[in-house]
Amino acid sequence: MTIQHELAVMIRKKFNSGEAKLPLLPEAVIKVQRIAKDESKGAADIAKAIGDDPTFSTTVMRLANSAQFNPRGHDIRSLQVAVQRLGGRKVLQLMIALSAKVHIKVKNRDLQEILRRSAEHSLMVACAAQHLAKLIGSADPDEAFLAGMVHDIGIAAVISAAEKELSEIDHESQLDAICTLHREMGGRLLSYWNMPDVFSTLASHHGIESDDRPNERLIDYVDAADFLIQRGGHSVMFDSLAEGIEVSLYPPMSRLGATEIHVAAVEVELEDSIKEMQQAIG
Repeated sequence: MTIQHELAVMIRKKFNSGEAKLPLLPEAVIKVQRIAKDESKGAADIAKAIGDDPTFSTTVMRLANSAQFNPRGHDIRSLQVAVQRLGGRKVLQLMIALSAKVHIKVKNRDLQEILRRSAEHSLMVACAAQHLAKLIGSADPDEAFLAGMVHDIGIAAVISAAEKELSEIDHESQLDAICTLHREMGGRLLSYWNMPDVFSTLASHHGIESDDRPNERLIDYVDAADFLIQRGGHSVMFDSLAEGIEVSLYPPMSRLGATEIHVAAVEVELEDSIKEMQQAIG
């Protein structure tokens, strides 16, 4: 058994025994979760709950004013209005999607770089998935965006739980160990955070064609988006695809009914969309 697989077995045992803890949601997110379940509360209560958290409040304002979520360009300066524009459910899901990326801090530089590349990759997939959903129409574009944001969240979960152990091995072994566990731990983390089942299913099954692959449109949108950004020259740490695959021959694309016309339309919009979302999310 290789060192990275031994490490993966050890980390899994730590999770199963409760010795390794999944990262907790920030207090602001927990508050918004409670508010979202209370029909007597609304945008003003959500705005108040996140108002003291500069990371979330600033991000919500930027997103509400971005072209992705505010295509008419009406300037929004009130946090409550921003929440109303995005919708309480969407704000909550966005906060959850950002939680691991914003609040997990590590000292090891290789692990920092893995987290940075993972966040960059997830945002690119999110933007591409959203554009595809707008064009094809068989999924909500905002849901597709959120799916892209959280599909690889297991990377952050593994690093958070096993920073010490991962820091003691070389970079390639770190990648192999994280690759072995990131789907499993991503599904666990999103279930632990009470995300809808479709998102934990997505985290557990994206990037794999198998007989037991769930019939979930969001998984196909994420995998199709990943295909598009790799086709555009973006290198990925995990789930890299063979070069030269035709759109019609890639199963997620085929299931969605995506064509070269869809691909070309996404590619035209994608670069500007990613830059704008990078600025919004910081």
